[in-house]
Amino acid sequence: MAGFFAAVAAPVWGGTINAAAVNKSGEAMPDVVIYATPAGGAAGASGRADGATIAQDHLQFTPYVTVVQTGTEIKFPNYDKVEHHVKSFSAVKEFEIKPYEKTTPPPILFDKPGIVIIYCLIHEWMRAYVMVVDTPYFGKSDASGAVTLNDLPPGNYEIRAWHPDMGSIKPPLLQTLKVDAQGPQQVKFSFDFIPKKRKAASAS
Repeated sequence: MAGFFAAVAAPVWGGTINAAAVNKSGEAMPDVVIYATPAGGAAGASGRADGATIAQDHLQFTPYVTVVQTGTEIKFPNYDKVEHHVKSFSAVKEFEIKPYEKTTPPPILFDKPGIVIIYCLIHEWMRAYVMVVDTPYFGKSDASGAVTLNDLPPGNYEIRAWHPDMGSIKPPLLQTLKVDAQGPQQVKFSFDFIPKKRKAASAS
């Protein structure tokens, strides 16, 4: 067949950002949310709205910190043998899951960007934090304080870092970075505080 050519898709290049978070003493900081947005514009709605889970387990919310893209649903299963009363007063997403025994509550849709603080009204030490971001490029630091963001299109980005001890008032730390084909980019965030220890159930 004359004039026939097979179409071959060109490979799509994606950049990588290796981020690190340290506290005031220079020690690695876990539970830091780090996310990247293109400078001067939003990253778009497509990406990672796959759903998440924050469990009520051993009289704590697990995980303590969750980061999701706008439009993500989060489940709140109760694995404890006692009841919990889950409540958010946050303007970004106010909701309530009243005590229940055998039924599982439907997931909650987090449809606006911002910070959501979640409580148990029965067990005052139980608290969880959700950061909702308008970008698919995000992560949470592990015990070594490290986060890797992958598959970023080339361009200039604003990289932000936030920890629960900053609350919903203090803005995230901010750096700008250019992502290109020169290899992984490195960025380090130094916080001016040492995170407070998470309150344990035994403290009630």
